[in-house]
Amino acid sequence: MSVLPLIVNFSDDIFDPFWGFGVTPRDLWLSQRRQHEPRKHRCLWNCDHGTEVAKKNAEKEGFEMSLDVRHFKPEEISVKTVDNHIVVEAKHEEREDDNSFISRHFVRRYALPDNCNIQEAVSTITADGILTVKAPPKAIENKEKVIEIQRIEEKSPSQDEQKNKQNEAK
Repeated sequence: MSVLPLIVNFSDDIFDPFWGFGVTPRDLWLSQRRQHEPRKHRCLWNCDHGTEVAKKNAEKEGFEMSLDVRHFKPEEISVKTVDNHIVVEAKHEEREDDNSFISRHFVRRYALPDNCNIQEAVSTITADGILTVKAPPKAIENKEKVIEIQRIEEKSPSQDEQKNKQNEAK
């Protein structure tokens, strides 16, 4: 086996703009060469599939969702409620990067559980670009009703006075 293809492919990988992004169209196009060059499969083995972009938590405490939006400015992000969903949208127009132009846009829609109060949903963003959206649970309607006691300024007749009035009436 020759060492030259390894060196040529290594230098090719350095300049590959899709390096590290998982399976790309180029990887599919080069499927015939993969049989002889297993290094092209590295993205399938080395990609970190354990990191989550978004985390959802829907329990008794309501709905909570965190999303990594560090590539966007806070003014480029919108969070809104549509029906029983929370929709997160972020977009920034094309801008110049080091050697190229870049444009990003995404939309995520999360269905809220039935026990969440969509009207009281709030969103926050941290300095390191983690967007958190929370919706509290709906208040449980209680069948119990507290009856207010009203004060009357007049004094009620005492029991002795009531008995005396009853005896006098006889």
